[in-house]
Order: sequence, then structure tokens, then C-alpha cells
Amino acid sequence: MIRNSERKKVVHCNLMSVFLAAAYNPKAAVVFHAPKSCSHIAYNAFWEMRRKIENPKKLNAEHDCSNLFVTGLADKEAIFGGEKILKECLLDVVAEQKPEYIIVTAGCAAGVIGDDVAAICQEVEQTTEVPVLYVEGSGFMNQKAVDGVLSVTKAICQRFVDPLLKNTKDPASIAVVGMHSIFSPSKESQEINRLLGLFGFTKIYYPPGGMSLEQFKDMAFVSAITAISFLPKTLAEVEKFAQQFAEKREIDYIKLKIPNTMDAVYEWLQTIGTVLNRTTEAEKLAELEKQSYNKFLQQITTHISNKNYIFAISLPQRYFDPLEIIKMLDEAGMQLQGIVFCEELTKQEQQAHYESLKEKVQTEFYTEAELQKLTADILLTTTPKKCLLPQYCITFRRIGRSGVENFLLKLAKTLNDKRKLVYEKQ
Repeated sequence: MIRNSERKKVVHCNLMSVFLAAAYNPKAAVVFHAPKSCSHIAYNAFWEMRRKIENPKKLNAEHDCSNLFVTGLADKEAIFGGEKILKECLLDVVAEQKPEYIIVTAGCAAGVIGDDVAAICQEVEQTTEVPVLYVEGSGFMNQKAVDGVLSVTKAICQRFVDPLLKNTKDPASIAVVGMHSIFSPSKESQEINRLLGLFGFTKIYYPPGGMSLEQFKDMAFVSAITAISFLPKTLAEVEKFAQQFAEKREIDYIKLKIPNTMDAVYEWLQTIGTVLNRTTEAEKLAELEKQSYNKFLQQITTHISNKNYIFAISLPQRYFDPLEIIKMLDEAGMQLQGIVFCEELTKQEQQAHYESLKEKVQTEFYTEAELQKLTADILLTTTPKKCLLPQYCITFRRIGRSGVENFLLKLAKTLNDKRKLVYEKQ
């Protein structure tokens, strides 16, 4: 397995993320200038992600991946170039689908050939008067990962939002960039909406997923913008875009950390209050959140207090901070019996976790080979393991008070029902 090796970098094709970013956008078409197999990968990813959506009924049935098209580069185009079939494909899409706009991205083959994809997009747009937006892709050829959600957001905002410089701002509207609400658990976006709603934000846009062209144009009226990205490698770029968007439109940019602990929730509210000059209100809101959580904590500790657990870690530190979980369970009265570094981690990743934890946590550290001999009331793990202990398989994040409370409720249920394996996301 790649995870078991000391390989330094895993490169993923970025065409898939470009399509998924716009898959549910009404009257939008996505065209891959690539071989047919590239669209097949994106097609499979679409249905895999759709199966994971908690409430598929909320999605319009017409969004069934039928807005994805591919030029089908083959051997002939690899020799003589593929600009001709790209132009023909775009003209066919306009004639048959009548989209409001088209997003075009190119794969590895087009990059090797040297097709001028941007020029063809411009030519077709001039001919048809249908906006054709070129989004950087290049498949595996990029030296760094391309965030499809951010790339599509930039392209659409540049074309449809930036020209609409509005003097009037809607104090109830805010944009949240970097988070694809369609393919995120609904409970996460609901909790973010709840927290933002405490300050009167009722119109919350999550570009680009599932947004119509009119909704994008409505983003010209937002009074604030923030950035949320669950991938550390893309966070800086997402924040940079949000800040530039705010400066250009002279609106508030609220720099927020993901509210994945209660302390982070309180900080979230205080930061928003500071930016909006509503600090007194923010302090009251934070106090109400504390009161609600403390009331819940008193109830849940009767079920989990004095229970002990083993913590098995299989995610790298850049994605997962175990200290947040340890602190949360310490407040709930649980006892940490030991930490296991799993085989999915490279030696460097195990060492990074160890250096971060050794001075802050008083416990023993083990390898996965030693897991079988360990005893505890429950095994907390990020990946199911072969052992006799009851297991609570957790995700690498949870959002807001509802996320923290759900985490503890399912933990209590796992302990009380004596179930062998429970997933936090179930």
C-alpha cells in the first residue's frame, strides 16, 4: 500500500474534482478535453459521492451526471492535435443541451499535445454567445494539486460576479467558499448555518456546488465572506481568494478556523463579533453555547465517566489532531489507557504524532502489532482494526456543538449497548 511506504507525495488527477464542483449546477455543462476513460473515472466518482449523501431526495433527479461530456481524444489526436474535436464537441453541447455556461478542463493528453484549449473556448464563445469558462486541469501533469472546487469558484465569480459591483449590500447574506455543501454531510452545513444564523445571516451561499447562475449573481450583494477548507494544503489558497473577494467588493472578510471543538466554537463566535463590531453580542452568544453544552455534558458523563479507552491513530497529523479528541474525552471523565500508531502511518508520520503528544499526554505509546494484548472498555479508532475490543470508528472532523454532542452520544451508545463496531458518521 502507498500509505505503508515512505513515498513522499501522492498525485491525484484533478479532472474529477472539477466536475464534482459543478455536477449539480443547474444548466451548466462540463466538458473534458481528454480520452473517454477520464470521464469514466469522474462518472464513477459522481455516483460514489452521491451514494454517500445523507438525503439524496433533496437533490433534483435531473442531475444524473448527464451534464458531463468528453471529447474522446484518441491516437489520431495524439499525433495531429485535438483542437478540432474540442471545437466540434463544444458546438454540439451548445446545440443539443443549450447550457447557460460551459466549464472546460483539459487532461494529461491535451497537455502533452499542446492544444490551445483556452483559445478554442474563446472562439466558441464568440461564435455561440454562450459563456465558455476554461478551468485549469491537466490531469496528473500539475506539480501540485489543483482544488477543483476553488478553481471552478474562481472562474464563475470572475465571469458572473465580479462585473456586478454593487454598492448595496445585504446584511443577511454571506458567502462561504472552499466547502462543497452538496458533497458534505448535511449536518455540517446545517451547523455552520446555525452558527452564522446567530448573527442574522439567513442567506448563506456555498459556491459553487448546486448554485444556479442567478444565485451566483446574487453573491454580488453579500456583506461578508469566509473560507472553510478541510484540506490543509488548499486552505491558504481558499483564504487568499476570500480575502481578495472581500477587498474588491469592500465587504467584511471573516477569517475563521473550523469549529471542530467547543473551544473553537466559542472562538468562532468571538471572531465574527469582532469583525462585525458586535463583540458584546458575541460574548453573550458564546456564553449561551457554553451553558447548553455544559448541560449536555452533565447528562452524558453519567454514561461514559470513568470508562477507559485505547486510541488508535491511522491519519497523519496534517489531517487529524488527536489532542482535540483527548481533551474532549478528558472533560467527559474518560481515561486514556494508551495510544496506538497504526500501520497506515509512515514512520515519519508516526514520529510527528509522537513529538506532538509526548509532552502533553501522560500515557503509553504502542505499535499496531501490540494492539491485541491491550485491554480497555473501548477502542477509539480512525480505521476499523482486527481486535476483540468494542470499536468506535471516528471521522477526522466534526463541526460545531451538534457535531461534538453527536460524537459523545454515539460513544455512549457504543459503550452502553456493548456493540462491536459503531461508525461516527452512521
